[in-house]
Amino acid sequence: MPGSWPSPISAADAVATGRTLDAVGFAGDELWWSESRPSEGGRVCVCRQGFDSGVEDLLPVPWNARTRVHEYGGTSWLPLPGGALVFAELRDQRLYRLESGGVPTALTPEPIDANALRYADFQLDGRRNRLIAVRESHRGDGTYGTVDRTLVAIPLDGSAAADADAVVDLLAGRSRVDFLAGPRLSAGGGALVWYSWNHPDMPWDATVVHLAAVEQSGSLGPDQQIAGGDGISAVEPGFLPDGSVLLISDESGWWQPYLVDARTGQRRRPVDRQADFSRPPWDLGRRSWGALPGGRLLATPDSRPAIIDTLDGSITELDPAWNSVTDLATDRVGRIALIVGGDTVPDRIVLVAPNGRRQTLRETVDVPLPTGYAPIPQVRTVDGVHAIVYPPTSPGYEAAPRTAPMILVVHGGPTSAHPRTLSARTAYFTSRGFVVASVDYRGSTGYGRAYRDALKGHWAEYDIDDVMTVAQALLADGTAGSALVRGGSAGGLTVLGALTRPEHPFAAGVSAYGIGDLAALATSTHDFESRYLDQLIGTDPRVWADRSPLRHADRLATPVLLLQGGRDAVVPPSQAEKFAEACAAKNVPYALIVFPEEGHGFRSAPARTAALEAELAFYGQILGFSTPGVDPVQLL
Repeated sequence: MPGSWPSPISAADAVATGRTLDAVGFAGDELWWSESRPSEGGRVCVCRQGFDSGVEDLLPVPWNARTRVHEYGGTSWLPLPGGALVFAELRDQRLYRLESGGVPTALTPEPIDANALRYADFQLDGRRNRLIAVRESHRGDGTYGTVDRTLVAIPLDGSAAADADAVVDLLAGRSRVDFLAGPRLSAGGGALVWYSWNHPDMPWDATVVHLAAVEQSGSLGPDQQIAGGDGISAVEPGFLPDGSVLLISDESGWWQPYLVDARTGQRRRPVDRQADFSRPPWDLGRRSWGALPGGRLLATPDSRPAIIDTLDGSITELDPAWNSVTDLATDRVGRIALIVGGDTVPDRIVLVAPNGRRQTLRETVDVPLPTGYAPIPQVRTVDGVHAIVYPPTSPGYEAAPRTAPMILVVHGGPTSAHPRTLSARTAYFTSRGFVVASVDYRGSTGYGRAYRDALKGHWAEYDIDDVMTVAQALLADGTAGSALVRGGSAGGLTVLGALTRPEHPFAAGVSAYGIGDLAALATSTHDFESRYLDQLIGTDPRVWADRSPLRHADRLATPVLLLQGGRDAVVPPSQAEKFAEACAAKNVPYALIVFPEEGHGFRSAPARTAALEAELAFYGQILGFSTPGVDPVQLL
């Protein structure tokens, strides 16, 4: 029976091959990167590999290079000349400097309250022996109105560790903004660009790109707006070797690159392709373009790495198998480093030499999937809704039409998209006879501004409609015989909302750290997303209540598995607890599994393994098939 096929891929196997490659950067002749390791409790380690040596950990246990700015963090480290490393430590959020062979020493002061000062998006100002960064200052519980942000300069000599006044606020005396990102210096250190935005906008709604001279003293001159504005998202500004600024703006309806003359302000698009050349900046410091010699750019149209000639506008794709880029870096001689993945290849770090020679330095997997078990994607569009469908894949079995159980996967965000990389988690299910269908509902990224904006005012409506539309189509054409739905965070809201629709087609649902009460979310979530609802739903609390799955708990009749982190600052545990109470009141079978030490998204191997096994067991219990080797979930 599909769903209970024997599989060589265990949950532990799927998690063990699930290290996350975070960011890359050149350090002289070496390539450095960071990776999150489930086997070490999700610790983020900075690694390096010389071109004639193996992989080496730069950051010893228990140090953990992870910033909590915006709670989602981002690139948390930077190489310094001479082989030193600067990183943000998870436990106290201070910055530390680590010399080769030494021990970390603090660069920033200890805040009065734990984790109250946080840093991200680092830029080396070597001319002045300092680091420029975004600083986040917490004055309360981290919710709306209790966090301030600015750009600061931090001396690299360690003097600020004991003297907070040694950290210079570069924007002191100017009109304050709610959010800042992307500080980047010109080659000689004489100019700085960055971008900003204010509540209630998110960075994919409207931003402003700033340009300012850096004075001899290190202070900033008056800044000018060079891109962005109302209804325009302009992100990732940076300087090219000739002093011009390159940024990504969606004023055309797509996130496309623009060249800006820093002296005259004149602008032009070096290429005109209807594609998104950037991703939504949930994480700070990630890059989607890099400068190359000879007027060329490394760019990522449709998340595919390509070389752009800025003179003739030509685009040359690097590899058709690569359709996902997490981060990238370039250097002056033309070397390229990429974290790439694709439908048939797992995420990997690839170094591309100027002559085109490629070298894979690291992969998310140590052991590849067994032959014949890799999921094979099918791109589908159903009534204008985008989806990626992975049929059951096993060398020894074949699912007859209308027999395979299907898991509809709903991504988070909701301003995000399904990651197009080979996934052991997906294979865990497809190898057992499941169909896995990932839905890029209206509001998803990668399809232009109009598709991204289509969800505005209609969250917890259109996303639910689109997931149900895809599910019903795949049931109708025989792709699947039954439908389940699974989502995390914002995707969890879609799951719980769908299950309270009387006409939904799902036999069961799984919500991982999902949202059940939008009004409670608006008052309890972290500052970065605290006004997100203004765009997605509006400001009327009556609408928030009406769109909340908890409001319609009287319609519940479908079993639910709730997975939750006990330390989640984005979607607090109370959300899952309240929905569990609603299930109990309706006598709907449910299970609530809380992982006390996990946050928003599970990082440790034990938690991720337990969650994956619980999901499989839950599906088997609901649909009536066996799941050998996996303990049943206790349904209440």
